[in-house]
Amino acid sequence: MTRTTEKNARSATVPAWLMGRGRRTGLVGVSAAGLILAGATAVMAANPPAGPGNIEIFPDRDMVAIEGYSAQAGQNVVFEVRRGSDLIGVARGVVDSTGFYEINHPGGSCWDVVTPDIRGGDLITVTFEDGVSDGATTGSAAVTSVEGVDLPATADPNDAEWQVVVKGGHGADVNTARLAVEIVNPAMREAPSRIGERAIGWPADDAPTGYTVDGVAENGEFTVTYGFYSAADRALALAGAPTALSWLAEPTGVEAQLGLTLAEFGEISGPGFGGWPAGPATQAPSAPTDVHVAPAGDGSITASWTAATVPADANPITGYQLIAEDTVLGQEVSIKVGANATSAQLRGLVNGQSYPITVVVLNGQASAPASGGTIEVGGEAPAEPGAPGAPTGVTVEDAALAGEVRVSWTAPATNGTRVTGYTVQALAEDGTVAAEANAAANASSANLTGLTPGSTYSVVVTATSATGNTAAEPTSHTLASPELTAPSAAHVVRVQPGNGSVTVEWQAATAGNTPVTGYKLTATPVDPAVPAPAAVETGPTGTSGTLTGLSNSKAYTIDVVATSAAGDSPSATFGPTAPKTVTPADQLTATAELRTDKREWRVVGSASITANNTITAKNSAGVTIGTAPVQADGSWTIRSARNSTAAIGNGKVTVTSSAGGSITITATTK
Repeated sequence: MTRTTEKNARSATVPAWLMGRGRRTGLVGVSAAGLILAGATAVMAANPPAGPGNIEIFPDRDMVAIEGYSAQAGQNVVFEVRRGSDLIGVARGVVDSTGFYEINHPGGSCWDVVTPDIRGGDLITVTFEDGVSDGATTGSAAVTSVEGVDLPATADPNDAEWQVVVKGGHGADVNTARLAVEIVNPAMREAPSRIGERAIGWPADDAPTGYTVDGVAENGEFTVTYGFYSAADRALALAGAPTALSWLAEPTGVEAQLGLTLAEFGEISGPGFGGWPAGPATQAPSAPTDVHVAPAGDGSITASWTAATVPADANPITGYQLIAEDTVLGQEVSIKVGANATSAQLRGLVNGQSYPITVVVLNGQASAPASGGTIEVGGEAPAEPGAPGAPTGVTVEDAALAGEVRVSWTAPATNGTRVTGYTVQALAEDGTVAAEANAAANASSANLTGLTPGSTYSVVVTATSATGNTAAEPTSHTLASPELTAPSAAHVVRVQPGNGSVTVEWQAATAGNTPVTGYKLTATPVDPAVPAPAAVETGPTGTSGTLTGLSNSKAYTIDVVATSAAGDSPSATFGPTAPKTVTPADQLTATAELRTDKREWRVVGSASITANNTITAKNSAGVTIGTAPVQADGSWTIRSARNSTAAIGNGKVTVTSSAGGSITITATTK
C-alpha cells in the first residue's frame, strides 16, 4: 500500500536547532547512583500535548526538547521519563523567553543522576512552576537499515539509477498517516548537487525535481526508496542522517506534529556531552535488604537476604558477595554466589572472634553494602533456631487523618531465625480485628486506617518467621475526635473539548483530616435550554475524566470537586491553559500551504465527524479558499490552483466544518 498522505512541511515549521542532527563522538560520562522509583505516581500527562507548546523526543540521543510554552517563559520546569511504574529519568531547567528548553543537548541541561535510555513507549512529562503539566509518549518508529542500490545503467541522464533504500519498523502506537522518513545532509543543497534540499523526505511535500522518492508502510514495517541522478548525489544521501519521524497529533494551533518523536539512525545513545551523567549500563544494583546472619558452627556463618533489584536498563545482577571483616588482621573474608542466590555460608573464620558482616550485589558494579550486624563465631554447632522474640518499644499515636494511627516498634531478637515480616492489628473492645496492616521484615512502623475517632483499641504487633510468630503485649490507644475537614480544591491542568464530549485532567486535591473518597466532574450548560448537566465520578486516585453526550456548539462550565466523609472540596482551580468554559464541537486538524509561484493552495486535515460534514477554508481576509467533504476515515483535502486568495495577508487560515468545528492555523509558503 503506497502512502499518499500529505506530509507536513517540517523544514518550514521547526526551529533551526532541530535540523542540526550531527553525530557525537568522544563522549565522557561520570558514575552516578542508580535511579529506581518504582510505583511512583506520574504527574498529569496527556497524549499528545495540548499546545500551543510541544514536546519533541529524540530517543537515540536520549534528548527531550520543549518549544512554544511562552506562557511559562522564565519558569522552572521538571522533565520526567517513566517506563510503566518506574521513574527512569529526571531533569530540571528554566524555560527561556520563547517557551523553549532542551535536555541532553548543548545549551540545555543534563539529566539528574543517570541519563535514561529513552525507548518507544516511554512517557515524557514536563511540569512547570505554575502547576501546568504536559506530556507525550515516545513513538516506536525507527530506521533499521540503510542500503545503497545500483540499478542497470542507461543512456538517459534523467534516469535515477542510484538508490538509497531505507527500511524500518514500528509498533501499533504509530499511525502511518503520521509517519515520515527523512534524510538530512546540508551538503545536498549545495551545487553541483541536483538535490537542492538539505532534508529530503517521504511522503514528499510535492513532486521532487532533484531526486525521486517512493515508499510503502504496512504490517508494522516501512520501506522508502530514494532515487538519484548521479553517484555523487547518492553518496551525499548515504552520508546524511536517516530519521523516522512519528507524531501523535496534527496541529491545532501554531505548532506542527504534536508529540513528535525523531528516531535518528546511527545516533549515539546514552550519556550526553562530556561531564554529563553516564547511561544506565554503569548503574549499580540497589543494596540487598533484610540481611540475617547466624552462626553455623566451627568457624562458619550463614547469611540470608531479600533479592535486590537493578535500575531500569542497567546490567542484570551477576551475583552476591558475603563479606566478613577481620578487624584483627585488617582484611576481609568473603564468598561470591550466583545471581539467584538469597543465602550463603562463609567458612574459614576464627572461633571466638567477632566479625562485622555485609552483603553486596554485583552487576559489573557493586551496590552499597547491606549490613548484617556483628556476629561472634563459635566452635560448636548452633542450637536449633526458635521463633523470634516479641517486638519491643511499641508506640501508637494519631496520624494526620482522623481514624488513622501510626504504630512504631523496635525489631526483636531473632533467636537464630529470620524475621519475615510483621502483622499489626487494632482490636476492638470485643476482641474482633478492626484494622490490620502487614509490614516488611525491615520495617519499624505501619499505619492502621478505618478506625472510629473517639474509640479505644488494643494494638498488637506480631513478628513472623518460618519457625513461628511472636506477638508483643497489646498497647491500648484511644483515638481523638477532631472535627472532620473536607479536602482542598483540585487543580485542573487540561480541558480538551471533543465531539460531543470534554476530557478534563486535574492534579489531586490534598486531603483534610479524612481521606479523599473520589472526584466528581460536571459540565453544566451555560444555556438553560440545553439538556441537564453531565457528570462522571472517579475513585480516590482518579486524575482525569471524560464527559460524553454533550451538545456540540453549546457552551458548558466545567467543575471538579473532591469528595470525602467530611463533604466535598471547594470547586477546582483552573490553570492558565485550562479553560473553565468549553464548547464541544467537531474536532479538526489541518495544515495549509501556499505555492506562491502557482497561486495554489493545499489545505489538508481530519475531522471527528464523518457523516454529511463539509470543510470550508478561508484566508485571513475571510475569502473562501475552497471546500471539501469529509471522507469516511475523517480525512479531507482542499486543493485550489490559480486561486484569487493567493495573497494570504497575515498567513492565517480559518478552517470550519458544517458540523460546528473551527480552528485557525498558520499557513506556510513556497
